[in-house]
Amino acid sequence: MKIKQLLAGVLLLVQVGIASATLPATPEQLPDSVYLMAYFTSPAQHLFYAWSTDGLHWQEANGGNAVFVAYDDAIWMRDPYINKVTRNGSTTYHLVHTWGWDNPAIFHWQSHDLIHWTAADGGTTTDSGKIYVMDGKEGRPHAPNAWAPEFTYVPEEDMFYIYWSSRVDDRQLHYVTSTRDWVTFSTPRPLFDPGFTAIDLTVVREDGLFYGYYKDERNGKKTILLATTTSLDPAVDVFVGAHRVLPDDYNIEVEGPTVFRRIGGDGYIGYFDKFNGDAGLSYMQCTTLSKGDWQLIPDANTLNVHEVKHGSVVVISREELLLLLK
Repeated sequence: MKIKQLLAGVLLLVQVGIASATLPATPEQLPDSVYLMAYFTSPAQHLFYAWSTDGLHWQEANGGNAVFVAYDDAIWMRDPYINKVTRNGSTTYHLVHTWGWDNPAIFHWQSHDLIHWTAADGGTTTDSGKIYVMDGKEGRPHAPNAWAPEFTYVPEEDMFYIYWSSRVDDRQLHYVTSTRDWVTFSTPRPLFDPGFTAIDLTVVREDGLFYGYYKDERNGKKTILLATTTSLDPAVDVFVGAHRVLPDDYNIEVEGPTVFRRIGGDGYIGYFDKFNGDAGLSYMQCTTLSKGDWQLIPDANTLNVHEVKHGSVVVISREELLLLLK
């Protein structure tokens, strides 16, 4: 028994050593740009950060403690999505997230340092960050929920498109609203309905085409699919497609896809949440979205932080990371 325990301990040290070998030991060894992951956990559904130099091996920030609670510990901050937008020479980080299971609103916050968050009007209360999108008032549609919001900024239109999934009639489908200031919004409209329940749409743009990765929510088919469109304005074009991304023999149920470009632009990394049993994230990679040559990365070649779920990834500078680590 003691021999087995000793071997297990040695194996653990070797595994940790291999994972840590990809991470710099001192701030001076950090590259100019690093990946920052925003995520939540099942026990504490708030905003957490992790960072990585390769997008596959992650370390907790803030000692593994939450970094933002939407000004109310009772708020369920699920599915946090952060991205940065540069307009008129100024860069702002925008955060959107789900409000629990059954609420017809989403949340929006913005920040210049990823530490201090306010609503678009400068408000610092829970109510100031709410955006009612599916409450049935002022011409808006009615649904009991609004899940996993994300947004895409289209610079040539100077427009933010915010999208999420809501339960309407017998299934979940994706809606979209648009804004230029995060204060006034267009009336939400259907964005994507593949004809079956679909959730967790994430959008990446490559060469003028929008690639939408989403979860097929049907029983027995909970995997990641792909649709594409030339515009996020449903009056111009609509998403079409149900192309399976993962191998046909990959039978683990997954959700919450995230896709981000590698630092330097050499291909893409994607991850997805193995939600049954909170089994963490698994990863994949491809050279270009147009080729769609996704390949799974073995779990043994990655390192997740504790209890990580869903979320998003953004590239930040070394200086920004050092401020966060302080």
